[in-house]
Amino acid sequence: MSPVRTASEAVRTPPAAGPAAAPRRAPRPWGAEVRGGLAPWGAAAMFLNLLVPLAAKAAHWQGSWAQTEYELHVLASLLGGSLAAATGCWQGGRERRRGTAELRASAPRGPLAQFLTASLPVAAGLAVGYLAVSATALLASWPYVSSGGPRFSALAADALYLVAMTLVGHTVGRLVSWRPTAPVLAVCAYAVLGVPSYQGGEVRYLDPALQYGTGEELPVWWHPYAMVLWTCGLAVAVVLVYAAGGRRARTVALLPLAAACGAAVLIVHSGASMWREDPAALRETCAGAAPRICVTAVNRDLLPQVTGALAGISGRLKGVENAPSRFVDSAGRVRPGDVELPQFFLGQNVVRGRLTDPERFAWETGASLAPGSCGTGNRDGRFSRTSGAVQDWLISSGLSERRRASDEEAARRYGTAAQVADDKKGRAALDRLTAMGAEARRAWLGRYFAATRGTCDKDGVPAL
Repeated sequence: MSPVRTASEAVRTPPAAGPAAAPRRAPRPWGAEVRGGLAPWGAAAMFLNLLVPLAAKAAHWQGSWAQTEYELHVLASLLGGSLAAATGCWQGGRERRRGTAELRASAPRGPLAQFLTASLPVAAGLAVGYLAVSATALLASWPYVSSGGPRFSALAADALYLVAMTLVGHTVGRLVSWRPTAPVLAVCAYAVLGVPSYQGGEVRYLDPALQYGTGEELPVWWHPYAMVLWTCGLAVAVVLVYAAGGRRARTVALLPLAAACGAAVLIVHSGASMWREDPAALRETCAGAAPRICVTAVNRDLLPQVTGALAGISGRLKGVENAPSRFVDSAGRVRPGDVELPQFFLGQNVVRGRLTDPERFAWETGASLAPGSCGTGNRDGRFSRTSGAVQDWLISSGLSERRRASDEEAARRYGTAAQVADDKKGRAALDRLTAMGAEARRAWLGRYFAATRGTCDKDGVPAL
């Protein structure tokens, strides 16, 4: 029988030795900054700061890669750049606000390593927020685009620009101890970035936020890379001059500064020639017989809708001599015998790949087809009445009838006796054109188009 152990002996007996616990690894500073620092909040702020105004104008960029990239660039460079500078500035003054500047100075890491550890996670978070907005916009525009594709080099250049603005803002926050520095820097950055867009001279092309016209223009392939050298080269030079210790390290700052200056010379020397017309706007896609309906490759998916909207006009012009040979939307490249279609405007007559009002589109086309005058000196009543009758007959839609009724009502209420009589003559001219036989009407329209095309001979327009 084993002896009975007392309670005191049991207490004094050490427990059996177990396996040694593994030492806990010290958290890495980059991971701590990403998880618990300003980086996640900066990413969320950038995402919302750009998404809200972008969504408010969705109808004006959905359906065009170039216009989508243009809107992203303008918002990222102005709103995003100001936010990045302010966020970096606030992060830069963190040690001073917390009273840990002396502790940071005694750390084994050098000044440059400490600077990058504190600034790069925030800069990366802001860039990720912008890229998330870009991906959202591209996916929202993709179902309605007719041709082409996004230029990822431009998106990457804007993301690196935000990183550069964050690093510069972080440097300002380290240097200036005034607490409201961050919001003041945001306002100043917005003003400095926005003003050059309204100035002249080739130097304005150095502005990363330059609004270079519309989404119909595309920069040359090397433009994003030159802008990265320009913006990031300056930012890296500023960081090295401030944070790198020793004269030798500061001398290295001359390398990114030289790269930035070289890119600046190239950008200023090239000037407006860095932008060119979208190649898709030079290619035409046509459908139908005479008259053919042609649109550019940018609007290729609109061709069936345009053809349907103009089906009535095309059918009435069939077999008419001297009638237009084509309806085109190529502004500036209209050949003799062509009629220019109404221009397509995203957010107005085109929204998300659809014509908003096909009936009005046809009416505007008919207005170009049957001009109400041949110049300022040819606005006589007979010519206007004849052209109006041709236009109304070619369209023969509910819109033309409503417009004619509205004009008649306005003439009765507010017009003079001469205006009322002229309106009645216009209605009579339309009735006579409608009452003609098919062969007689085609012959008359042939003489009408022969007189109004080219020199627009007002006196040669046949009577109606």
